[in-house]
Amino acid sequence: MNKWINNNNFAKILALAVSVLLWSMVHLNSDTPTPTAKIDTRIIENVKVQPYGLDEKKYILSAMDTDRVRIEIKGKKTDLLSAFSGEYKIKLDLSNAKVGTSTLPLSVDIPKGLEIVNIQPSTVTVNIEERNTATFPVSIVTKGTPAEGYQVGTVTPQPATVKVTLPESELREVAKVQGTVAIDGESSTIKEKRIKLIAYDKKGQEIEGAVLEPSTVSAEVIISPPFKEIPIELQYTGKLPEGLVISKAQPSVSKVKLYGSQEELAGVKSYTNISVDLGQITQAGTIVLPVDLTAPSGFEKIEPSSLEVEITTVSNSQRTMNDIPITIKNENSDLDATIISPASRVMSLTLSGAPGLLNSLTPSDIQLIASVGNLSPGTHQVTLQLVLPRYISRADQGSPLTATIEVKEKASTPATTTPDTGTDGKGKDKNPNQENHSGTGNDDPGGSGQNDPVTPNGSGEAGDPGN
Repeated sequence: MNKWINNNNFAKILALAVSVLLWSMVHLNSDTPTPTAKIDTRIIENVKVQPYGLDEKKYILSAMDTDRVRIEIKGKKTDLLSAFSGEYKIKLDLSNAKVGTSTLPLSVDIPKGLEIVNIQPSTVTVNIEERNTATFPVSIVTKGTPAEGYQVGTVTPQPATVKVTLPESELREVAKVQGTVAIDGESSTIKEKRIKLIAYDKKGQEIEGAVLEPSTVSAEVIISPPFKEIPIELQYTGKLPEGLVISKAQPSVSKVKLYGSQEELAGVKSYTNISVDLGQITQAGTIVLPVDLTAPSGFEKIEPSSLEVEITTVSNSQRTMNDIPITIKNENSDLDATIISPASRVMSLTLSGAPGLLNSLTPSDIQLIASVGNLSPGTHQVTLQLVLPRYISRADQGSPLTATIEVKEKASTPATTTPDTGTDGKGKDKNPNQENHSGTGNDDPGGSGQNDPVTPNGSGEAGDPGN
């Protein structure tokens, strides 16, 4: 026995055996099973259903029988306690949903380590409708009142129409698209005001979910005083004594105020209901004639209600004016017109009127117009239109004034020079402020052939009606 114990190899084998025994004892104790973790359940109420996958450009989810569900989950207690409510998601896949009513299953997305036990309900019934678009006019209403004495006129939205997109069933209920603009205390026109638009049904209720394009418009709201200042135009009745002509007619006011509706005021440009009776004048000199003013039909009143006209008459005189240019008025851009006769393209005229007015005239104050816009190519004898300053008339009104005009089609290559037609080079008459009158006479009680308004300063020193 001692021999084995003293043997070195035996000692090594014995030590290894003892080590294996000790290792086995330790590891057998550590592998003893521990108690299993406890599994709990939890109920979560009112989890919101989250639809997805619907092509919202074409369709709309118009109805869903429920949008919240109750779920029961299970898992380790620690996992249940650590999960937040927002991590529980109930999803509704609408990517394959069809137009109309259908019942679809719900899917559940919960935190890792938990399991779904029950979901109530597990399906929902939905209604899918096609989106439709229609165009509606925009109406703008005002809220409040403008400053005292001012009126609200037209309201102009820009653009005037908008597109409304809704399910077909709701689109049929749209009665109007309207915006509101506040005008409290305003005393001037409101411009470029941005206004939000709302779609309303036939009961006047806002339609929720309506998509408006554009959703806002700009608008101009006319706010103006309830009157309009307009210039006056003197009209004459009766005749002057033989040999007398008017050299000056000056009203005491040059403008009047008309009161009325915005629509009526918008259409009036001048006041012509002024009748000056020349029959009250018996001799040369200056006389002041009273004139009563009345508001035209459709207007409330006029201010002032009367005025005076100071008229100066003198003995008639005559003057021959030379080198009056003939102007061609051509509205046909495909034709060219040339004056053949008179070759000088000017005329001489004998005029009558007050001496002072006649002496101040120049050829540029007079127009002789040949209108050729309706003529065909060829040579034509054209009656000229004579335009004279007020209170100046042609002494010989019996014979028409004519010119020979040649009309040709325009060549393909524009001419490098243009005939002197008496225009200003831009196609406009040199005297645009003068009115057109034929040289064949007219019904002016003074014999002038004119019925022009008094000049803006009220002097009327533009001519003489003659006898």
